[in-house]
Amino acid sequence: MKNEIEQIESVDTLAISEVAPPKVSRFSAFARDVATMSVGTVLAAVFSTLLVFLIPRLVSVEDFGYWRLFLLYASYTGFLHLGFADGALLRWAGQSLEALRPELRPSLKFLFWQQVTLLVSGSAITWWLLHSNARFVGMAVLTYALVYNVNALLQYSLQARRRFLPVAAVTAGPTGIFLILTFLWSLHAIPSFRILIVLYVVAATCGLCFLWTQARPQTTSDERSARKIGMQYIAMGWPIVLANTTYGLIQSSDRLVVSATLPIHQFALYSFAVSTMFVPLTAIPAVSQVFFPHLAAVREESRAKAYSLTTWLIVIAWSLLLPYYFVLATFVHRFLPKYQASLPIAGILLFGVVFLAGITILQSTFFKLCGLQRCFLLYATAAAVLSFAAVFLAAVRFRSLIAIAVAQVIAVALWWLLNEWMLRETTGQGAKEWSRILSVLGWSAASYGLALWCTPYIGWRISIYYALVACGLWFSCRKEFRLGWGLLYPTEVGFSG
Repeated sequence: MKNEIEQIESVDTLAISEVAPPKVSRFSAFARDVATMSVGTVLAAVFSTLLVFLIPRLVSVEDFGYWRLFLLYASYTGFLHLGFADGALLRWAGQSLEALRPELRPSLKFLFWQQVTLLVSGSAITWWLLHSNARFVGMAVLTYALVYNVNALLQYSLQARRRFLPVAAVTAGPTGIFLILTFLWSLHAIPSFRILIVLYVVAATCGLCFLWTQARPQTTSDERSARKIGMQYIAMGWPIVLANTTYGLIQSSDRLVVSATLPIHQFALYSFAVSTMFVPLTAIPAVSQVFFPHLAAVREESRAKAYSLTTWLIVIAWSLLLPYYFVLATFVHRFLPKYQASLPIAGILLFGVVFLAGITILQSTFFKLCGLQRCFLLYATAAAVLSFAAVFLAAVRFRSLIAIAVAQVIAVALWWLLNEWMLRETTGQGAKEWSRILSVLGWSAASYGLALWCTPYIGWRISIYYALVACGLWFSCRKEFRLGWGLLYPTEVGFSG
C-alpha cells in the first residue's frame, strides 16, 4: 500500500510538473501579446498626434478641409462590409489554423467582390452627383474602403490565430508610412489634398500587402461556398457594425452637418478643432478595454459602488486635465496662427469629453453586463437623431461654428443623462448624485473661464485654475479621493472580486 501511495504521489507530482509550465507559458504569451498591442497602439497615437499638427502647417486651409472631409467619410468605410468582417471575427475567434483554413480564402473572395461592386456602383453615383473636388473625395473613400475592409479581415484572421505582432505592426505602420511620405513630399513641394489622400491610400495598401504576406491566404483551400459564408457572417455581424456606426454618427454628427451646410473653409476650421481633441480622446477606448474585464470580475452587489467611484474618478481626471486647452492655445497662437478661430470651438468641445468618457467607459460596460445591448443601441439611435437635429438647427438658424459646438456638447450630455436614468436601478445613482456631479463640472468650467479671463499667460492661467479647482474638488470629493487612494491599497478600501 505504501508503495502504491508513493507511486500515486509521484504520478501526481509529474502531472503537476507537466501541467504547470504550460500555464506559466500561456500567461507569459498573454502578457507578451498585451505588451505588443500596447506598443503598436502607442506608436499609432504618437504618429497620429504628429499628423494633427503637421498637416495644417503644410497645406492651405481649403486643402486641409478637403483632407479632413476624406478622413471623416473614410471613418465609416467599415460599415460597407455590412457586418461581414465582424461576423468572421466571431466565427474564427479561438479557432486553430486548421479550422480557419477552409474559410479564409472564400471569405476574401466574397469580401473582395462585395467591395468591388460597391466601388463601381458608388463611383458612378459619385461622378454623376458631385463636383470635381467632392467627386475625387468620394471616389477615394470608396477605393479606401476596399483596402480597409480586406485589411480588417486579414487582421481578424491573425487575431484568431493569436498572432499579434503583425497586427500591432499594421496598427502603427501605415500611419508612420504616411507621416514619412508626407514629410518627404513636402521637401519637394507643398502637398495638395489630392496628394495627401493618394499617399494615405498608398500607406494603407502597404499595410495590406504586409498582412497578406503574414496571413498567406493563397496557401489555403477554397472548399466552401463564398456566397454561403458571406450570408452567414453578415447575419452574425450586422448588429455589431450597426451599433458601432451609430456610436460613430453621434460623435461626428456635428462634422457631417457642417460639411453639408457650410463652406469648406468653415469645415476646415471646425474639423481642426475636433482633431485637437484627439489627444484626450485616445485615452478613453484604452481605459474602457481595461475597465470592462475588471468590472466583470467584481461581485454584482459591489458594482454600484464601483460605478459611483469610477464616475467620480472620470470627473476628477477631466477637471485636472482641462488645462490641456491652455497648452493647445499657446501652441496654435505660435505655430498655427491661421487656425486661431478654431480655439473657441476646441474649448467648447473639450467639455463633451467628460460625457463621452462616462458613456464609453462606464455606461456601455454596464449595459453589456446587464444584457441590455439592444437597449443601448436603441438609446444610441435616439441620441443620434437628437444630435443631428440639434446640430442641424444650430447650423441653419445661427450659421455659427460655436453654436454648433454647443449643440453637440448638449446632445452628448443629454445622452449621458438618458443612460444614467435608464441604469439608475442598477447603479443606485439618483438626482442628488447627478446634481452633485454637474455642480463639480460647473465649478471646473467656471474656474476654466476665470483663468482665461484673468491673464493671457499660460503659467498664470494654469496656476489660477488649479488653485480654484483644487479647493472645489477637495471640499466636494474628499470621500472619493479616499476611495480612489484605497484602490492602490485594496486591504484598506476596495471592491471584492
